[in-house]
Amino acid sequence: MSEVVRVAAVVTTFKPDGSILANLKRIAAQVGLVILVDDTDQTAEGGGPDFSKISNLRYIKNKANIGIAASLNEGVKRAAEEGFNWVIALDDDTLVSETYVADVFEFIQGNQLPDIGLVACSRGVGVGAASRNEEKFFIKRTLITSGSVFSVDVFRRVDGFDEGLFIDLVDFDFCTKIRRIGRSIIMLNKFGMDHRVGNSQMKNFAFLRFVIYNHAPFRLYYQMRNVFFFVKKHFTFDPLLSTYIFLDVFRLPLKALLFEREKLKRLSYLAAGLLDGLIGRRGRIRLSPK
Repeated sequence: MSEVVRVAAVVTTFKPDGSILANLKRIAAQVGLVILVDDTDQTAEGGGPDFSKISNLRYIKNKANIGIAASLNEGVKRAAEEGFNWVIALDDDTLVSETYVADVFEFIQGNQLPDIGLVACSRGVGVGAASRNEEKFFIKRTLITSGSVFSVDVFRRVDGFDEGLFIDLVDFDFCTKIRRIGRSIIMLNKFGMDHRVGNSQMKNFAFLRFVIYNHAPFRLYYQMRNVFFFVKKHFTFDPLLSTYIFLDVFRLPLKALLFEREKLKRLSYLAAGLLDGLIGRRGRIRLSPK
């Protein structure tokens, strides 16, 4: 890598509390700039945490809740304007290891892989530890956005994150677009961040096994609706992944009925998502199902 590497962290948040500060301080010590994009609705009450003690942090408060994809785009574009050519994207609840950025760039600069598109360390408790597998890295179809390191050039080539998705499947779509331009999605074989997707649990029903994330009911709207956009967009490129994601049309209602609380509310959000997915409605949910 001949270019001078300048790395910024783009952190998205929604109704942040004081617990975010430790995570921000950890990443702030490893990058030139932290751009915190607060997507809390303007009408939300409360002053929020004091970020003034993090000297290299820039705080952006959205005027309205515009979604994680638009917030990420806003942060990456700001990083580029500030002269940064690499970005690490993070959720506000992700704690990275003290050497996360250095570990990622040691790999990027030390391996003669011409097609690197996005790199992240593995998730797991005990950040900084290596797994038992002897492989140094794995080529993946997708990775979650939090912890992902990518160049501004790659971001521009794939036209950033799809704002029409608003929240769910934003990461799968971004990774698939990167693969479509011939770049690789790489997960290092080293635990580098503590990040949990919802309050996940494993559940069994007959011969089936489900991961239950216990997201807020409204999230099911986006999870159902965005299935249709992903499949329509990427089926010809990756029919296997698209088919797996399309099965959520059946998995999501089944999980709601069998394992989750507020079943009627969840089913109403799923029905609204199904309808909007079929008619092609994108962006933020318009009505809250009763």
